[in-house]
Amino acid sequence: MASGDDEEIEEDIEMYLREAAVAERAEAAGANGTVGQNIAGEVDSDDSDDFDLYSVTKQVRGARVGEFSRRNKARGRAERPWASVSAGEVHPYKPQKFRAPGPVGPRRAEDNRNELSFFLEVLNQYLIRYIVRCTNRYARQRRRVFRKERRSRWSPTSTTELKAFLGCMICAGYTYQPRLDLYWSDDDDVGCTLMKRTFPSHRFRQILRYLHYSPEGFYPPGSERLKSFKAREKLGRVMKVRKVMERVSRNSSRARHVGEHLVVDEATVAFRGRHSLRRYNPSKPTKYGYCLRALAETDGYILSDEVCGGRVDPEDMSPDERCMHGIGDEYVSPLDLKPARVVNRLTMPFQGCYRTVYCDSYYTGVQLADYLFTKDTYIVGTVRRNASGLPTEGHPVPRKPRPGPGRPPLLKFPDPYPKSVPRGTSVRYHDGPVTVVKWQDTKSLILLSTGTSVCAPDELTTRRCKGPSGATRLEVTCPAAMNMYNLHYKAVDTADQLRAGYEFGRPSKKWHRQIFWYAMNKAVVNAFLNWKIYTAGRQDLPAHRVAQLSFRRALVRQLIGNFSARHRTPTASVALPRVIGNHRQISQGKPTKACRYCAKAGRHMPRAKRCRPFETVYKCEMCNVSVCYVSLRPECWREHLQDMQGDA
Repeated sequence: MASGDDEEIEEDIEMYLREAAVAERAEAAGANGTVGQNIAGEVDSDDSDDFDLYSVTKQVRGARVGEFSRRNKARGRAERPWASVSAGEVHPYKPQKFRAPGPVGPRRAEDNRNELSFFLEVLNQYLIRYIVRCTNRYARQRRRVFRKERRSRWSPTSTTELKAFLGCMICAGYTYQPRLDLYWSDDDDVGCTLMKRTFPSHRFRQILRYLHYSPEGFYPPGSERLKSFKAREKLGRVMKVRKVMERVSRNSSRARHVGEHLVVDEATVAFRGRHSLRRYNPSKPTKYGYCLRALAETDGYILSDEVCGGRVDPEDMSPDERCMHGIGDEYVSPLDLKPARVVNRLTMPFQGCYRTVYCDSYYTGVQLADYLFTKDTYIVGTVRRNASGLPTEGHPVPRKPRPGPGRPPLLKFPDPYPKSVPRGTSVRYHDGPVTVVKWQDTKSLILLSTGTSVCAPDELTTRRCKGPSGATRLEVTCPAAMNMYNLHYKAVDTADQLRAGYEFGRPSKKWHRQIFWYAMNKAVVNAFLNWKIYTAGRQDLPAHRVAQLSFRRALVRQLIGNFSARHRTPTASVALPRVIGNHRQISQGKPTKACRYCAKAGRHMPRAKRCRPFETVYKCEMCNVSVCYVSLRPECWREHLQDMQGDA
């Protein structure tokens, strides 16, 4: 009978996944990638000559991707034909203008939208139903195995209850308490009235314990199903949360028309437990945790992300392994470096509209610039000095031997200027549309760009310099690509800042739970950023109504609505004090004892196998009498005080 129930639940989960797939295919006509590719193919008659030159340049770039690939054995016979750019030189290449698929911002621009509608665009009903089904299935399977958990009654959750649960979690983010039980405290300095009114403490803890988001469900320890799952997990190490992460990312990219500038950078999810995916990143405020590669817009709106090390790339498999797992050669990327493949994978749905991608030196490379150029996408990013493919001709540098047999010598970008050159000095090289600029600031910076013209004029920027009379501000010349990079690159850091302000979630030993809470926080931040664009320029909304805290408070009220998991309205609103005179109610710990006044009045525990009074861990400190907690059943404490007054 149990196996039949599991099969029925699995069929329900598959049904909801099929419904979501049908809805996604229906919305695919308006997706950013499809629209961008169609629009990118449209050509105006006036620009036909320029476009023919541009098409030829794309073909040359596509040939360069394989010509100078590390997999090409003839790579050592020739280097890239870099050419220096002199002042005042005119070059025919200029980047194409961005072809927007629609007005940048939320897709739905109708009137009278509230905060909840923006949130449900990112965390839609299909995903909520999926989490509900997985949670109920996980609770049923787990309670079959562990008899101790069957002592407390469990009723299956619903979509309405899960929305209220998420609302309470968001509320806990801006009313933080150090312990979970303090949210239900009646003390003046702690507690949250909204959470107490919506959920009893035990029901909230039950949902938090059984919250699940993977179709695998619960596998008993030592079972064959668990061993099979561990074997499959080697290919995808974040299988438990992959569906939620992918669905939130897909909904986020469809909730708005994506703009011109995109940023690829790392985000860190704090985690101190033991797990092979945990990383140490000293450059981030959160140094220990999971490293996520994120693609974001300049305002901090995260479009897609993936966990670093969470998947095995087809390029890292042998041909036999790819054949065993059913992975064809068409899934093998022509890019050599893994960071370049990450950028291509994240930006793939948004290629084809002449967007510009900004990366740091970990991702940027000449081969990636060539490959993205063939996809009508530009790149601007810093480059490491010893990166492969940078210009070395015309400025000979010593070739340092590298350890290891068969490894090529280390080549560095030439430094034609002495160390004492003034700030603002720059030198440029180009290979077709790919431009490499070396600019002297407090230290030399190398920038690679296809998003600007080869001969784009320098711009003025202000720098703070130390002089004999103190700090002064100095105007120096700066390449146009460097100004673009400084203006747009901090998008993922902005997203981290927005998320950290009111971050919610509970610490857990389960590693995947932290990534799940990251996805939920990302959904709230993305909904807020869409709401911010939607309400921009509205005169009827004051400034504080557009702030993130106001958005979260309104979202919490709309998620909870009139829902209450309590079977009756608590009468503790009369706020009987726990201390009256010398009588003080304290917790005596375990074991629990029957309340004297529940037993006297015949108030019995509901759904008990035999009639017995309510049990409690609280007692009167002075009288040593077991009495129910004042906020749960105030009538017991009131009767106890009346008895004490009568005895007096």
